Amino acid sequence: MPETEDPVAALLAPQLPVRAAAARDLAVMGSPEHLDLLVARATDDPSPGVRLGCAAAAADILSRHRLGPAADAVPAAHRAALLLAVARADPSHNVGLFQVCGTLGTEAAINRILIGLRDPRSDVRAGAIVGVMRLAESAGAPENLESRLVPLLKGDRVRPETQAELAGVYANLGYWSALDGARRLAESAAKRVALVATEAVARLARPPGPDGLWVDLDVDAGEVRPDARPVALVATVGDRVYTVSLAEPGGVGVTTRPDRVRHLVLRRPGSKEPATEVLQLATRTLWAQDADEQVEFGDALVRAGAWSTIRAVDPVLPATASTFRLRGAAAFTAGANDEALVALKAATDMKKCPVDAWYYYGSALARGGQSDAARESLERYVARAPKKGSLLPQARAALGSLG
Repeated sequence: MPETEDPVAALLAPQLPVRAAAARDLAVMGSPEHLDLLVARATDDPSPGVRLGCAAAAADILSRHRLGPAADAVPAAHRAALLLAVARADPSHNVGLFQVCGTLGTEAAINRILIGLRDPRSDVRAGAIVGVMRLAESAGAPENLESRLVPLLKGDRVRPETQAELAGVYANLGYWSALDGARRLAESAAKRVALVATEAVARLARPPGPDGLWVDLDVDAGEVRPDARPVALVATVGDRVYTVSLAEPGGVGVTTRPDRVRHLVLRRPGSKEPATEVLQLATRTLWAQDADEQVEFGDALVRAGAWSTIRAVDPVLPATASTFRLRGAAAFTAGANDEALVALKAATDMKKCPVDAWYYYGSALARGGQSDAARESLERYVARAPKKGSLLPQARAALGSLG
């Protein structure tokens, strides 16, 4: 819920808490028409906190206008004017303005961040590091950005403590070429530098593979959109990408994984949970599925009868009751009854077993000639299934045939 009735008017109010609330509102609901006011307040508001809030809000609006047609809402001339307004301010007056530079997406804005990394003032350098993160996390970041940023870990143009912090950022950005630079910093005599760099090395030295279960929120990495909702559930296995559309129920697609792949660590939009693994496929950003989404992914595949897809994504499925139900149902449909019985027995022995596992288990038992056990399993499904369960007619017919 918005904190102010009119955030534009509230941003000009004399009360500091009201102006701060207006900045928070515009961060979520603001549009390009609010950028000029926010950048102005980010440079001239008497409160340091409000200045920071306005800079962050402007960056959050820009984060929603970095990819595709949305980027056209902030034309090049407007971006240049915003950067000019930012450049007029001493960076120490509001280090949050580096976030604006990081989301503007222009060469001049990138250069201003790079200059900030070399500033003698520690607070300015810290602000520039945040700018680097906001710049580089987007799928719309320049493809040559890694080759420009990683060399900053070498030489003396950037201070060692800032280099170490950058190494940590690069690890979360999936810049694996930063490993050598991070290792050099980890050998530093300065304990703080060595500690931060060592943590970065731990991730950089073990890049994750491309396989996994993901959710597509239809937002860019770093995009601030608290109302983001899943539009698709995805599995990546080898060079294949399997997608279940949530907008078009029953739609299951298979594509080839693009050449441009990046692993990041980011907090999911709208979530207060810790940062999690993120997979970027070209301009598509995917977050790791949570437990409920893993179940939903399996349910969608079963509803669609996508048995070949289920078997293809089996290597990345976790060992849960829902997963064993998937394997068993797919094996049963493919005629591999012994395999189905093993998987479905495992599913029904576990807590939170999907109710339709009992149907498939009973069907597999019946096919294997175990009539009594089949009847018991099918009756359990009928008793537990929703009144409009899609498998109820088949279950009742099977029970009738068992006598």
